[in-house]
Amino acid sequence: MDLELAGKSVVITGGARGIGLACVEAFAREGARVAILDWNADDLAQAEETIRTTGAEVITRQVDVSNAEAVDAGHAYVIEQFGGIDVGFNNAGINSPFRPIEETLEEDWDRVIAVNLKGIWLCVRAQVRHMKPRGQGAIICTTSNVAFAGAPGAGGYVAAKHGIVGIVRTVALELATTGVRINAVAPGAIRTKLGTRLGTFVDPFPDALIRQGLPIGRWGEPQEVADAVLWLASKRSNLALGETLVMDGGFLAQ
Repeated sequence: MDLELAGKSVVITGGARGIGLACVEAFAREGARVAILDWNADDLAQAEETIRTTGAEVITRQVDVSNAEAVDAGHAYVIEQFGGIDVGFNNAGINSPFRPIEETLEEDWDRVIAVNLKGIWLCVRAQVRHMKPRGQGAIICTTSNVAFAGAPGAGGYVAAKHGIVGIVRTVALELATTGVRINAVAPGAIRTKLGTRLGTFVDPFPDALIRQGLPIGRWGEPQEVADAVLWLASKRSNLALGETLVMDGGFLAQ
């Protein structure tokens, strides 16, 4: 199926590894021009080299998505280089150590909210400011299946992921008749560096249901999430507005 993404300008945050990099590769295969925004300079350089070897058009920029000035400047750079942005995939996120609420450190809470929630809001704001006057564009945000479930010991992370669903639903209603769409993907356990890093934290709630195996019998792969992101970015999903597509191997079906 032709998703008609060839020639489209795509900006991806947190695009230097994991789900973000899988989406960069997927959009590049479709013939899109891709801008990778990430905070890690080394990962950015490696991702750029990888994508350039495929012959795809790619640019990079080091951006901390929790910083409004950096986010706005990063999007302005992409617009200058590509002449506009057709698709925004807001994927940058971090996790923090598992701790009961009474032991959670304020700095851990502030950092995860700043990146995972405020960062999404800042990127959506920048993209809408550009896309709305043009009357076209697709925005996709990464949340998580814990946006619809509790995860003991991860209060800040869960709160941020719930908040992303709220942002997506609200902005979708604001944009409903403008030609700009916004939706979200909600991965479960995905085989990425960020996902496997959770196993390095001491877990005070190892028996919680959310920690158990997935009905599908395995972790998901980043490329499987990328397939969903590409569909949401394409005209094949024109009727999807304010939706969150859960990709969690059946966990929430339990």
